[in-house]
Amino acid sequence: MAVMARSSKDRMSDAYAAIPAELASPWNERGNFVFDEDLLLRLIKVQDDGGDSKANTGALALAVDIWIATELRRAAIASDIIWPRPTRPRALSQSLSSAAARFKYARKATTREVQEATISKLGELAGSSSTKILGGFFAKEIAEYDRGLELGVSTKTMTKSFGKNIINRFEEASGDLLNIRRRFPLATFGYVFLVTSNVLMEPNCWERIKDMCHKLESLTPGDQSGSYDATCLLLLERGPKGPGSKPPPGLLKWLGVRVSPHGSQDPDVEC
Repeated sequence: MAVMARSSKDRMSDAYAAIPAELASPWNERGNFVFDEDLLLRLIKVQDDGGDSKANTGALALAVDIWIATELRRAAIASDIIWPRPTRPRALSQSLSSAAARFKYARKATTREVQEATISKLGELAGSSSTKILGGFFAKEIAEYDRGLELGVSTKTMTKSFGKNIINRFEEASGDLLNIRRRFPLATFGYVFLVTSNVLMEPNCWERIKDMCHKLESLTPGDQSGSYDATCLLLLERGPKGPGSKPPPGLLKWLGVRVSPHGSQDPDVEC
């Protein structure tokens, strides 16, 4: 039985429906993690086709969140400890979901039906559509595990007004890191930033964003706990928009910053 899945849909349901039931291994023959570009584009296209892709809806950011969660599952991290979960509730205590998965149901159909309904209702009451943890200064919505935060990925997207918003994004990213690190100093923390290709039309903005991602890995020189462990910058080509025009999205091949633990810029590293 899928652990406590609610029957009604939420804003993540269509995106998760586009993800294959069987996830391919992300590791190549050299032992490097190779991200699934096609999956990210598919999730973004789901948002486009659903008419829910405007920046102010958060739909593009939601596609990135689900993609990152799925990439972690492809890396063989247990599915239920990663938020958002593939089924509702999207956030649920690991101990509760693990206990439900181990529960031995009765063979009698009527008894089993009552048991399944009870456990499903328990998950509905105990779970949540979001998870907030207490940081060093304020509460932050992020994945939460029973042992405390162990791995976190901050995801941001930007589709317009790049010049005016770059500094705000840097302040958000550095502030989020400081807040979480004060309470979870041993956690591994990454940063993924997706921007659309119209950033290239604004003078110097692309270079400023690349510089920002580099700086997020070296906020406190000599103290790795004060910086992000890895950053990744993705440039998305959306194409023209108009009535009846829904071109497929595509990632431009030259990515400014790859997954680069603590400043490593090995050109062979794949993001």
